[in-house]
Amino acid sequence: MIKRARFQNVFDLAGEIGPWDETLVAPPFADPQVYMSRGSSPQPFFLICEKDTLLMQCTGIADVELRYTNMRHTRLEVGDILYIPAGTPCRIEPQEEAIHLRFKAITPGLEGVAWFCPSCDAEVWRHEFHAGALPVQQGYLDGCRAFNAEVGRRICDSCRTVHPQVDITGYSWARTEQPG
Repeated sequence: MIKRARFQNVFDLAGEIGPWDETLVAPPFADPQVYMSRGSSPQPFFLICEKDTLLMQCTGIADVELRYTNMRHTRLEVGDILYIPAGTPCRIEPQEEAIHLRFKAITPGLEGVAWFCPSCDAEVWRHEFHAGALPVQQGYLDGCRAFNAEVGRRICDSCRTVHPQVDITGYSWARTEQPG
C-alpha cells in the first residue's frame, strides 16, 4: 500500500500501482486531491466525475476521448493539462506506457463509469457511486462486474449492437474490495 506523504515522486510511485488505479498521492488535507494512474492500454470505460477535474500528462503520449462536449478528441503530451468539465465522460487511450495525474475536489461527490457504442456513439450503460464513500477502484470494479453480469446492460438501445464483456484481468482493483 502506498503511504501518502507531504511530497512524493510520482515516477517512483508509478511502479507500485496497477493500471488505471487512480491512486491518491496527496496528503488527506490537500484540496484539490491528486490521483495518479498509469496505463499502456485504453481505460476500459469512460470516467465521469460530478465535479470539474484536471488531467495532467506526466509521461508518454495519450489520446483523450470526451463525450457531451464540443471537443471530442485531444492528444496529451508530457506537461499538457486538460480541463474536464463536471459530468463529461472521459477515456484515456495511451499510445505508450504513460503516467497521468488527475486533480479532483477534496469532496469528489458522485463518479461513474460508462460505456459508449463504437457503432452509433450512444451511451450503452453507466454505473455511478459516491467516490468519497469507498475507494474509487471499488467503484470501477463494481461497475465492470455489473456491466459483465447482464447481457442486457451491454446491448445498445439505439442500434442493438451487443458489446463484449470488459476484461478486468490484470487490474488490481480487487485488492481494495470492501468486506461483506
